[in-house]
Amino acid sequence: MPLDPMMSDAILGTFQKMADEIKTKNLSGENIDKMMQTLDRMKELANIHSDMNAFNGQVMQENLYGKFSDYYGKAMSAQTTTSSSSSGEANPDYLKQNLDALRNAIKRIKESKEEALKRDREYDPQKAMQQTMDFVERNKEKYGLAKGIEMSGGIEAVKKEAEKDIDKTLKERPNAYDNSVEIEILINEEGVIKPIENLIKLGEEPGMTYPKYLRLQIEKGLDKAMEGNVVAREGYEYSYEFYKAMSRCPHYIEKAKKKLELFDQLGAKSKFGIPNMDEISYGHRRIDHEFEPAIIQWENITNRWESMLWDLYDWSLAHISIAPQIQPWSMATDPIKAVKKTKDVQPGIFRQRERLFKKYYGMGFLDILKHPTFIYYIKNDFMWESQELFEFLINKVYPVIQPFQFLPQDLINERAAIYKEKREANPDLHKPLFRFASFYDGKFGEGRYFSKYGKPESVVSNAKPWNWNF
Repeated sequence: MPLDPMMSDAILGTFQKMADEIKTKNLSGENIDKMMQTLDRMKELANIHSDMNAFNGQVMQENLYGKFSDYYGKAMSAQTTTSSSSSGEANPDYLKQNLDALRNAIKRIKESKEEALKRDREYDPQKAMQQTMDFVERNKEKYGLAKGIEMSGGIEAVKKEAEKDIDKTLKERPNAYDNSVEIEILINEEGVIKPIENLIKLGEEPGMTYPKYLRLQIEKGLDKAMEGNVVAREGYEYSYEFYKAMSRCPHYIEKAKKKLELFDQLGAKSKFGIPNMDEISYGHRRIDHEFEPAIIQWENITNRWESMLWDLYDWSLAHISIAPQIQPWSMATDPIKAVKKTKDVQPGIFRQRERLFKKYYGMGFLDILKHPTFIYYIKNDFMWESQELFEFLINKVYPVIQPFQFLPQDLINERAAIYKEKREANPDLHKPLFRFASFYDGKFGEGRYFSKYGKPESVVSNAKPWNWNF
C-alpha cells in the first residue's frame, strides 16, 4: 500500500519542483539523468511503503535526499559550460556562476524542507476527509460504492461517522496527523548543506581561479563530500537500529549491521575518510545476495509452523460448546455449519502441511521446538500463544489431530477452561511494540510514538510468562 499522499506530497513536492525547473531550462546530461532516476526511486519507495518510518529509513539508507541535491547542484553548475569559448578557455565568470549555482542549491534544499513542514502544518484531517467523501460521492457508481453507501445511511451519515472517528483519533492520539518532528529529524538538510558550503568557501578564497578550484576540490575530496557522507551514514545507522527494535528475523538485523560496517570500513580506507558510493552500491548488492536465501528460508519456515500451530488452535477450539459464538465462525452465514467444517476438515489440512514441511525442510512439526526460528520467537516475545496453551497444543492436541477423528471429551473440557479463564495469550506479547516505541522515542522524542500511533491495550491474559527450558 502506498504512503499517504499527505506525507509523500509534503516530502517529494519540492524535489519535483526542482526537477521541473531543470526541465524548463532544457538541460540534459548525466547528472540530470541521475537526478531524475533518484526522484523516480523516491516515488517508487513512496508507493511501496505505507509507513513513513520505513519509507524514510530506506530513503536515508540509500541517501536519496543527498544524491538528489548533489546531482541538482552539479546540473545547475554545468549549465554555464556552454559559455566556454570554442578555444577551450574558461569563461572568467564561470567560477562565480558555479558558486551561485551551489548557493541556489542550498536555498532549494532549505526550501524543500520548509515546504514539507508547511504542508504538514496546514494539513486538516477533516478537510481531507471531506475531499475524499466528495470524490466518493462523485464516483460511487463508477467504483460500485453506491449500495454500500446507501446501506450505511447515505453519504452524509458516512461523513458524520468519519468526523467522529477523526475527533476520537485526535483525542486519543493528538499527534496522529502531525509529522513535523519526523520531517525535521529525518530530512537532515544540514548534513547535505555543510559539504556544499565548504565547496563554496573554497571558491571564495582570494585569488581563486576556476581551474584551480576544480583541482583543489578534487585534491581535498570536497567533491566526494557532496555525495552526502554524513546523511548516508545516519541512514544506515537508522536502518540497523530500526531492525534491532522490531525485526522478527535476525538476518535483517545482521544484514543492516553489515551494510553499516561496510560504510565505515570503506570510509576508513579512503584518503579523505569518505567511502566511494559506487563501492557502497556494489557492496550492498553482495550483502543482499548473501542474506537473501537465509531470509527467505527463515520466513518460509516460520510461516509454515505458525500455520500448523493455528490449525491446532482452531481445531481444538472448534470443539468447545460456545465455538459458534467465537470468531471466525460467528461471522459465517451458518456458524454451526462452519464449526463442523473446521472439526471435519482441519485435521487433513494439518497433516498435509506437516507432510510438505517434512518434504521441503526435513522437519516434522515437533522439530520446530529446537529450531532457531522458534527459539528466537520465544526469547523476543513474538509468540502469540501462552506457554500453557502451546504445551497443551503440542502435547495433547497434536497426537490426536488425525483425519476422521475428534478431540476427546477430557481434552475438550481442558481446552474450554483455558479459553474461558483467559489463559490463551502470551502476557508479554506487548513487549515488542514497547521496544519499538522506545527506539522511536529515542529518535523523535519521549512519548512521541504513542502520541502518534496510540498506546495499545494491555494483553488480557491470566497465563504465566514464558519460561521455556531451551
